[in-house]
Amino acid sequence: MFAPLAVLLILLGIISIFQPSFVSGVGLEILAYQAIPILLLGLGQFGVIQLGRIDLSSATLAVLASVSVAQLLEPLGVFAPVVTILIGAAAGFANGMVISYFQVPSFAVTLGAIGVWQSLSLVIANETTVYVSENRKFIDWLDSLQICGYSAAVFIGLALAVLAWAVTRWTRFGAFVKAMGLNERAAAMSGVPTAVVTVAVFTISGAFAALAGIVLTAQQGTASASGLGVGLLLPSIAATICGGVALTGGVGSALNVIVGSMIIALIPVGSSVVGVDPRYQQIVYGVVIILAVILTIDRTKLKFVK
Repeated sequence: MFAPLAVLLILLGIISIFQPSFVSGVGLEILAYQAIPILLLGLGQFGVIQLGRIDLSSATLAVLASVSVAQLLEPLGVFAPVVTILIGAAAGFANGMVISYFQVPSFAVTLGAIGVWQSLSLVIANETTVYVSENRKFIDWLDSLQICGYSAAVFIGLALAVLAWAVTRWTRFGAFVKAMGLNERAAAMSGVPTAVVTVAVFTISGAFAALAGIVLTAQQGTASASGLGVGLLLPSIAATICGGVALTGGVGSALNVIVGSMIIALIPVGSSVVGVDPRYQQIVYGVVIILAVILTIDRTKLKFVK
């Protein structure tokens, strides 16, 4: 499906008319910097949405991970990022267990989880900004180590997207996820362990959210319960949808989430480059997202759009 890539190229073309140096200078590096947290959250959302579900708590969980790794770096050092990812995975596991074994809609569970993760973030951060000083080197490399102007986090995100694509395309687990997204009842009757798959997908989503939080802390050098990650929920979902992933489940590619995240990151950056009045940037943001979804959704694989 090339529609998402076409939309991205069109947007880049429009911006280059107003600012030719954007695509040849540091513009693309800035775009990648802005897109990587969205990509990581979007990859977590990708698996959940493939199931036909939603994870509203992923951005808040990224904030929890951000303050957690900032606080854990001093006592745990090199193990702080690992423990943080495990915390994110455990949070996702808890969401998945409640959804699967108590038969509660994912919307309701993850909506409630937002309050839980937000409160824990406030407690861990002591309701203040946490400045990373001790042992910062154990996460700083994600942003400071650069290849051709792009940070290590960008290449990790791309590698994980390729891995997610390979898993969904060539493994039984990927086939189970797709089958459940298309028709969960039929999948269950065919012997697919739907509860186990659901818990696994939400666990993976939590791990991706935690990794996004770690990257945010590496980029900023600080973390707080009201940090940048709070506003990443809608961009992460939008990136997944703009990548052609159907909210109804079972349709989409993890590789297109890369393109979707770049589209979403490009809109505010491009608006500033083009010279859109800040008062109208949110209007432009909303309109472009709607148009991008209209242009990228693959209707050939959907009988109904809900």
